[in-house]
Amino acid sequence: MPNCDFYATPEDHEPLLTWLFAEATCHVYELASDFEQPLKRFESAVDVLRQFERRTPNGDPWPVHLQLYVLGAVPPVEPRCIALNPSACDGATFHYTAEGWGLVQLYLSAPWPDRLEDSHTNHNSKTRAERWEPVYTDQAATDAWDFSRISAFSSRLNRQIRKRGVAKVGSRTVLPGALKLWESGVSLAPYVPGKHVLHMRESRS
Repeated sequence: MPNCDFYATPEDHEPLLTWLFAEATCHVYELASDFEQPLKRFESAVDVLRQFERRTPNGDPWPVHLQLYVLGAVPPVEPRCIALNPSACDGATFHYTAEGWGLVQLYLSAPWPDRLEDSHTNHNSKTRAERWEPVYTDQAATDAWDFSRISAFSSRLNRQIRKRGVAKVGSRTVLPGALKLWESGVSLAPYVPGKHVLHMRESRS
């Protein structure tokens, strides 16, 4: 399956991101730029982890949503300019997004005071992209993408996540930092300590 839902803290994200940049088989972009700013391409795990220091205007954790471009999957990423409503965006009139049928999503969560939301990976299959292609006609054609290469990369990424897991709750993998939160009484939303059961992964010899 192309998607992987898992619980992880920024401390858990660090080794995963370090692996991702060391493997050097993809470029890492933010999903959407800040208002009236160019789209960021991150060059290291440190660059991504700095995003967790940010907060929304309400003081909530900043969502770190990434788009991964698999090298050789073509075509290149071309940021799309999106018009904004200035009255709803502090006067801003545009921002950029990273879009493309073959991009791989990697959405990373950080803890709220009372919970940790799941992190997530996903990407389009060739079949799904072809089904939606007539609707979104402003993107490069689906047959320009090498979906076998994209799927192989996605599988490696998901294996890296799952092998770092130390437990599961429901069908979701739990990484070490998230396990510590659970043991301290923090919800792995929507799962709640004392109400739901977390299963430790058997140690491998």
